[in-house]
Amino acid sequence: MIRNRTKYLSIIFSLAVSAAMLAACGNRAAVGGKISSGSLETQEAASTVTQSESAASSAAQSGSGSSSAIEDVVTDSGAVSSMSVASSSVEQAAEENGSDNQTDLADGDYTPDTFSWSGGSGRVEISCTGITVKNGRSYADIKFSSTHYIYVRAEGLKINGSSGSGEFRIPVSLNQNNTVIGCTTAMSTPHEITYTMYFGVKDAGSADSGSESSGLSAQYNSLDDTAPQIPGLEYQSEISPQHASLFRIFRYNQGVDLVEVILRDSSSGSNLYENPVVKYLIAPEDAELMAGIEKEAVVIRKPVTNVFLASEGAEKLLQKENLTSAFDKTDAGSYDDWDLKALLKGGTDLIIEDGKILSEDQKEAFDKNVNSSLQMNVPMFIDRSEDEGSEEAADEWGQIYSLIFS
Repeated sequence: MIRNRTKYLSIIFSLAVSAAMLAACGNRAAVGGKISSGSLETQEAASTVTQSESAASSAAQSGSGSSSAIEDVVTDSGAVSSMSVASSSVEQAAEENGSDNQTDLADGDYTPDTFSWSGGSGRVEISCTGITVKNGRSYADIKFSSTHYIYVRAEGLKINGSSGSGEFRIPVSLNQNNTVIGCTTAMSTPHEITYTMYFGVKDAGSADSGSESSGLSAQYNSLDDTAPQIPGLEYQSEISPQHASLFRIFRYNQGVDLVEVILRDSSSGSNLYENPVVKYLIAPEDAELMAGIEKEAVVIRKPVTNVFLASEGAEKLLQKENLTSAFDKTDAGSYDDWDLKALLKGGTDLIIEDGKILSEDQKEAFDKNVNSSLQMNVPMFIDRSEDEGSEEAADEWGQIYSLIFS
């Protein structure tokens, strides 16, 4: 399939240049919480163009007006036409440019209820220090942890920051994902990197707007008693198992399901798989998820077409539910000894791991599998059906697979 071949090539490229990506911020695009690397040709084109723009960028930084010339440039997202302005003039420029950042919030200053983001190499952090509404338009003050960011593009504007600050005021749409392109000089030549940012403010014209916390209003020490609030999604119902005690399912709009699975009694690490409870978001390919949600839940995108089935218990359940024909199986070793080459070659979408990997004597294998899953960007669902207290409880895990493969 085209999607799997593209994913396979992307993974191979990413692994081959991982050292370079850790040392620099390469071009990436993040849409709806999914990150994809830009092509090498695009990165080189962006570098060439951004070098030619440096003089115009410096002039804009020192200027006070908002009516600089329109520039046609090539970024990792393609041709972009942007009005170049100083950060201090962004409000006037947004109105002149007709930027799509209108809001029904009253004019004033706000603290975001939710801020999250996706994109980049993970070496740079981004924060939002405040939201301002002026003349019915919303603006966010953002700050990069790196001082090498010289400008950003947002809502048709190229916004130049003050030298060495990493701070920008940008026009934003509240309670939805925003594409923001930042230019960094941290590499040998300037590079533009695409980020997706979510700014949530309650009562900003959306029934499912920001929550009281950043991202999932959920706990990771035990199963949630009530459905976690997920910005951008509306809770609909719960699937409550009658016998099983190791999982819970909450259903949201856009066909999104949140599955919580108990892995262990206490925390033993820092990544999502090492929390006492791991949370899985099962979402259709076209469902828009809040930027940054992948930092709080393992995202499984549907349709799932290629599966490494390492759990005997899961295989029995899939056979009972008549779901084995819904995907192609990848032969990639056993639950404690993965064949990484086979996983990549098979274009694997999902790894269904056996709960036996959680035993204390398998800790080294578990840590290795977690690292491999994260590096390949392939979600790992850990099946604990055989750890339930009865056959009836184990059978209820079939409800999860019905959601994944429906």
